[in-house]
Amino acid sequence: MVQLTAVFLFASVLTIAMGTPLMKRDMATIQADITNISSLLVTWDNDVNAFAGTTDGAAAIHADSVALESAFNTAITDTQATSNFSTDMDGLLVLGQIENSSTILVGGLTQIAVKGANFTSINETSAIMSDLATLGAAATGLIAAIGDIITDQEVVAQATQLETTWSAAFGDAISDLQTGL
Repeated sequence: MVQLTAVFLFASVLTIAMGTPLMKRDMATIQADITNISSLLVTWDNDVNAFAGTTDGAAAIHADSVALESAFNTAITDTQATSNFSTDMDGLLVLGQIENSSTILVGGLTQIAVKGANFTSINETSAIMSDLATLGAAATGLIAAIGDIITDQEVVAQATQLETTWSAAFGDAISDLQTGL
């Protein structure tokens, strides 16, 4: 009987331990993730702006896109492991931090569309469109995850608007690349 009780106790503790995240994330973790994303966005944008139709340039943009996607996915995981924000200011601070990078992201996407012929000339259009699709899903996924932990509905609406803006920017860039504009 003692052995059976010990087995049940061990199984209960193991079940609880496996269902509990090793580290509960907080707003500071999310802000650090966004700071990292912002830095990577600057690198990506610089490489996009410098792209002159070379395979090395396309490879740099691809590497930047992969790093950005990874950073967005890390931020999504950290955000999903965070409790709901306790005040509307928390949500506004995080969204403001993301919005500060929004012009860099949208500007880079616009430049990719403008330089579509350069990607076509080196047969990289499909690759960049694939990168943009996965990067767009990760980027908008982060905003959706942040929206999920915001409790103030007016702030949720701002997150939804930002997600819509980014989704449209990625969609426009991909569409322009597909049509050769």
